[in-house]
Amino acid sequence: MGLDPHKGKLIEKVELSNGLILELLDYSKKVAGDRWFVGLLARIPIEVDKDYLESISTNGVTYEEFIDSCGKIIYFELKKERNFIDEREKDEILNVLSKRLKEHVVKYMGHPDFAKLTLKKRLKEYEERRNWWKK
Repeated sequence: MGLDPHKGKLIEKVELSNGLILELLDYSKKVAGDRWFVGLLARIPIEVDKDYLESISTNGVTYEEFIDSCGKIIYFELKKERNFIDEREKDEILNVLSKRLKEHVVKYMGHPDFAKLTLKKRLKEYEERRNWWKK
């Protein structure tokens, strides 16, 4: 569909118990007549911690190498989408998606180790890509 969730409209910021900020973005779009694609992006910016990154790297990835490829800020992202929604229902659908996300996922995202676990996962993905590049 060519929609870029990152160009969505910020609708809410939620401060999590671990100090991270959850951003909710609406990237809904009218698709035909009175029908809408409803999209909600939940994202959390996480600053890359140099000491932690270098302590968990299993392949000698340096902080500088990682940020050159991935940036100083990485994002945890979760998308919720619904297709072919009646225009009269789109706002309610978006509200329900947002409410459910906050009810069920905020506790997980607010875990004290969430940022470290997300960085660890992203580093592992980077190391796997780097191994492919070297072949």
